[in-house]
Amino acid sequence: MRSAAIFLIFLAVALSSAQATPASIEGSWRGSRIVTYRNGADNVQCRVRNTRLTPKSFALSSHARRKAAATGRLVNVGGNRYTGWVQQGNQSGRASLVQHGNRLSITVTSRQGLAQLTLARLG
Repeated sequence: MRSAAIFLIFLAVALSSAQATPASIEGSWRGSRIVTYRNGADNVQCRVRNTRLTPKSFALSSHARRKAAATGRLVNVGGNRYTGWVQQGNQSGRASLVQHGNRLSITVTSRQGLAQLTLARLG
């Protein structure tokens, strides 16, 4: 009986520790959204791949239909929040990302416009 109680305590501690650690943004994601520019708007469908560089930073690569590839860097600023930059051709912008489990909410702002995307984890 005593070993069963110790096992249950160990299991409770392990589960609470697992829940306290947010899932990684590493991996492949996809989504679509309307991106607004000074001169109009586009419906964009994209795939994003985040590759871990350090324990707190990631390289981002994105491919959207009918658009040039974008690259960037993201740094964890605490919990499920990341900030960084994204560049596409000669345009660049500031990126803010919040992770909610298997979903990412990304906002990119630049002189050219605003993109707000919600991405779902692939796989």
